[in-house]
Amino acid sequence: MKVKLQFALSKFAIAWMFALVTINFNRVGVVEFGIPAILIATMIGLYPFFGPFQPVFGRLTERFPLFGYRRSPYLLLGMLIGSLCFPPLPSVLVGIQNGSILALIAGFLLFFIFGTMIALMANTYLDLISECTKEDERSGVFAVAWTGQTLIIVVWAGIFRLLMPTYSFESMQMLYTLTPFVVMTLAVLSVLNLERRLEAHEIKQLRAKAISLPKNPVQESLQLLTRNPTAQGFFLFVALCFMGIFTQDMLQEIMGAEVFKMSVGETTIFQQIFNGTVAIGMALTAIFGGKYFGMTNTAALPLSQKKQIATVGGLMATLSFLGIAFAIYIESLAWLYAAMSFNGLTIGVFTFAAVTMMSDMTVEGETGKYLGIWSLAQAIGLGASFIVSGILHGLFIQSSMLDIGSGYAAIFSIEAAFMLWCVWSLRPASVESLRQHATSPLAINPKLTAK
Repeated sequence: MKVKLQFALSKFAIAWMFALVTINFNRVGVVEFGIPAILIATMIGLYPFFGPFQPVFGRLTERFPLFGYRRSPYLLLGMLIGSLCFPPLPSVLVGIQNGSILALIAGFLLFFIFGTMIALMANTYLDLISECTKEDERSGVFAVAWTGQTLIIVVWAGIFRLLMPTYSFESMQMLYTLTPFVVMTLAVLSVLNLERRLEAHEIKQLRAKAISLPKNPVQESLQLLTRNPTAQGFFLFVALCFMGIFTQDMLQEIMGAEVFKMSVGETTIFQQIFNGTVAIGMALTAIFGGKYFGMTNTAALPLSQKKQIATVGGLMATLSFLGIAFAIYIESLAWLYAAMSFNGLTIGVFTFAAVTMMSDMTVEGETGKYLGIWSLAQAIGLGASFIVSGILHGLFIQSSMLDIGSGYAAIFSIEAAFMLWCVWSLRPASVESLRQHATSPLAINPKLTAK
């Protein structure tokens, strides 16, 4: 249980930064500063696309342990540098509002650094899970960490609302300056006594092994993907998961301001409803999902049964997005809260199954590489969701193609289509097929097909 809690603490720290970006920065940038949503969305959407750096960081941590540890110091370093990107952001928004090109460059540069550090954190986090957990408990660790990350966003949103009920530059600056202190406290607690310190001879052996490995880890990881059709299909599924779930993240608070005239503090309720009900949905799935199939542990279900749970959850989530679209169209806040609650519950069901499936879809001896591939898919889906949301806002709302209510209704209807596509792409997923393709002659040496 201690290990699960520590991995959850790492997610808590990352969730603070993620929540600050998608609950506060997006809303303040677009509504209070009047900066176009496509610009803010592109700036935010930049950071997930640094996922391909993860294998590079993996090789770095293998060859150059710090103080006898391969992972923990790099996780702390990523947390520190990533959190230090936040204190300058309020001044950057002021500069962008005033037309400063330097401020615009600084904003993109800060998210460039933040994205690079997120890639470092993601790699070391996945490697720590791979090295500090057993295969039969890994699904449970993933489930606890993801549920905890979702639930803590409810808490973080409440703190944001307390510290910044209405916009003022001073309250925003205080909140962003607080970020490194919160993140580093959680980060330090998350790695205490988690990783075993290596002896000098072990470090020497690891360096020698790392030198003999292929020089281009990104290419090596992509080869695992390009040579395995099952991996490609599951990669698409994971990316679409994040497209389907997170396209709304960039727009919830902006929608609250533009449709329902809510303050910056009031719009935090959307993330509290969403993440709170997602956590409930995940918890209910963890408790009762396995019992439906005659098992006590849902995370230990075979992948085929997890697919059934994910399919039901995804289809219900599709309907819930249409419910959100309808509530916005008729401008009923009560119906919107109800639809968002149902949306969160169904996405919680879907997410629990999807997350535990990611830990199952690996090949023995290459667990870290496959977890890295799924992490890359998450990054692509997340980054695309932000950018797509900005494009849709500009297309339907900022251009006045549709009135505000109809524009947001159209956006959430499109998100329903993303979720339906996601469910459709899940059908071919199979652990057996993944491992069969991974060990086939074609996967090992594609030149054999020429013989």
